[in-house]
Amino acid sequence: MVKIRSIDISGIRGIRRSPPLDLNGSSVLVFGENGSGKSSLTDAIEWYYSDGIQHLVSEEIESTKGRGALRNLRIPDEEDAYIAIQYSNSTLDSKKSLDSSFRTSDSNRSDEFDEYMVASESENLILRYTDLVRFIIAPKTERLKTLQRIIGFGEVADVRDLLKKSAGRVARSIKSANYDNQKNAQQAVVLENLGQNAYTNKQLFAGANELIRPLKLGKAIKSLQDIQEALVTIETKEDTALLEEISFQTRVGERLDEVAGNVDAINASYQVYHRTYTALRKDPGKLGKIQLLALLKEGQSILVNDVVQDDYCPLCRQEKSKIELIAELNERVKELEELEREKDRSDEQGRDLKDALGGNISTVDELLKERGFKEQQNSKLADKVVGVRTALQTLSDELKKDLNHETPVQEPSKVRIDKAGVLALVKKAQETAAALIQSKTSNVQFQIYTKLFQSVTAYKQYQRIDKMQAVLTRQQVTFEALFADLIRRQEQALNSFLTMFSANINDYYTAMNPGERVEDINLVTVKDKNNDLAGISIEYRFFDETKKGPSAYLSESHVNCLGLSFFLASVRAFNKENRFIVLDDVISSFDRAHRTRFTQLLTGEFSDYQILLLTHEQEFFELVSSEVKGKGWLIRRFVWSEDNGSSIEHGVADLRERIQNKFRDKNIDGLGNDMRIYTERVMKEISNNIDAQVAFRYNEHNEKRMASELLDAVHSRVSRKGSGLKEIADIPRLKRMPMFIANIASHDSKFNAGVEDLAVMWEGICETIGTFYCNDCETIISTKYFDSVESKIRCKCGNLAYDWRD
Repeated sequence: MVKIRSIDISGIRGIRRSPPLDLNGSSVLVFGENGSGKSSLTDAIEWYYSDGIQHLVSEEIESTKGRGALRNLRIPDEEDAYIAIQYSNSTLDSKKSLDSSFRTSDSNRSDEFDEYMVASESENLILRYTDLVRFIIAPKTERLKTLQRIIGFGEVADVRDLLKKSAGRVARSIKSANYDNQKNAQQAVVLENLGQNAYTNKQLFAGANELIRPLKLGKAIKSLQDIQEALVTIETKEDTALLEEISFQTRVGERLDEVAGNVDAINASYQVYHRTYTALRKDPGKLGKIQLLALLKEGQSILVNDVVQDDYCPLCRQEKSKIELIAELNERVKELEELEREKDRSDEQGRDLKDALGGNISTVDELLKERGFKEQQNSKLADKVVGVRTALQTLSDELKKDLNHETPVQEPSKVRIDKAGVLALVKKAQETAAALIQSKTSNVQFQIYTKLFQSVTAYKQYQRIDKMQAVLTRQQVTFEALFADLIRRQEQALNSFLTMFSANINDYYTAMNPGERVEDINLVTVKDKNNDLAGISIEYRFFDETKKGPSAYLSESHVNCLGLSFFLASVRAFNKENRFIVLDDVISSFDRAHRTRFTQLLTGEFSDYQILLLTHEQEFFELVSSEVKGKGWLIRRFVWSEDNGSSIEHGVADLRERIQNKFRDKNIDGLGNDMRIYTERVMKEISNNIDAQVAFRYNEHNEKRMASELLDAVHSRVSRKGSGLKEIADIPRLKRMPMFIANIASHDSKFNAGVEDLAVMWEGICETIGTFYCNDCETIISTKYFDSVESKIRCKCGNLAYDWRD
């Protein structure tokens, strides 16, 4: 798994220029006061991995995923902003750049790097304080989506939804087509002409043989081809016009009979739709609430994505805990979503009814294309068929009215389709066809031909409709079976995962909250009324009672602990590529006890991870510093300067190594400044250890002591308390020529210090500092190791000691 060797950032957010953060796979504690820009480090890493910064998106109108607010405004247009990361696996090393047009580029274009970045997309690498409780206070459906995404079930959920939608779509197609009614209409024609129903070829052939028996054709019908041959044999050309009219009237009867068979269902569906529509429209408050839902969901997004960073309501500006506000929003959204589902049901009823009407309108439109309607004797029939279509269309037009339409949908009684009128047309067409056949009563051959022709035509239509229905039914059954099987398998896998995942969450939470009455934290699946996965609920034992909804019973600190436990459990469960995490100011609401146990959790349970822990709180910084000493952690500070903006202040050991490397390479660029900074930092430690007093400064200046005043304070202290130490350290010598060279070498000056001049200064600095530093135990002499018996100030091991007046 991958760890980070170094991070180099330039021109991103508050960082204009900064020395690389050299980690070599070690964890690091980074301190930076508010405004120092330490979160620029987190922003840069987030952009590197996700190509955007979530909390910056709201700062710009452009759709650049936060990149418009990413570039430092003080870098020249021709200069690229960038972050370069070197890994424990050097083949992944890459530099991501952002030019002044917000175009990005990566230096590593290898397939291995691309695969690594894709794999990293599903991993939890960064946690900010504002992200702590996002999962905990999210609605149950959002929790399910979040977990499905990070455990790789996102695509499975997409397939599941597709199967569900496909099954529903096919079911609606079957329902709107009303295939059974169509088949019944065709069988009515078969029965009328053949004297029996024919659902199979065998039944059709038996009826056909009985029908043609009087003609004594000398050949039995055993196939559809035989029927066609028999029709050719008995066909008479002089009766063609009469046959066409009979066929026309028969088709009119068939099509209108299909429509009549659907009328009862259409009228009933419209009545249900009208009832639901009217109930919703009758209460304007419901409509307003549904419209308010979009605003509340946007409010959820604004709070969760930390667009509003402080604890107040962005609408009324009243102070309000963000967690409480989001929890209340979730409950309100939940209520309004039920209203929205009621509206969705009304919309679905309308869509289903519209589909059914559309199918019947298409049937009538196809019928009106018949050439027979152009005949003068059928003009009245044509007008009546157009009337049926008009009635269907009128009902369909009512469905176009939404809930806010100026006029409501009409009462069912006013737009009800007259089934009796349609059946009357069916009966009239059938009677006309029968009368035309009877007009040739004496012509047995003609009558047999007509009945056989109508029967076989209707039978073929029946078979076509039956096959279409069978295909769609098989599709529906298949989709439903696949959906049910996928749900079962997904639920089994998800429950198995949740058991393991909940155990980790519970362990981490308990580690930070030992002995408290919050126990058995579990993530459990929630189903809807259709037994489908609907969400994830958080259950826990609170004073021996099972509760749901952490924010209802737990304090903000405890809810944050739960959010932190979820993140750490996610890291342990899902991070397969990366062995590092970034935690940016995640303990703001924790008290000291929780902070201590959180630190112990990191250094214990997550000692195998590289942790980048950022904080702006001095107390927490000192607490963690003491906890991680001797455990391989690095300590860094973020500082701000006019020239470089935010930058990483390296530790004393790093500065000393950098200075020595510059002397080795005879590189004097910035060497004097490095030596000055090194002297200031070490003298701060010496001043602190020997209780040297420096002049009072306001808090914001206390950390910004110049080397000269620190040297004065140390000299004054050892002059009063020490005996011999003052002469050995010889601080006045250090303040003279070497420090003068250091000062002018680090600022614009006509004096050009050479490497030899700086070497003299460095020698003096090392000699003076070496007076106070023990190489054996690697500690500075300190009053806390004071030997009151011998009146000596000592180092930790006692090998370095000086007389010290009590």
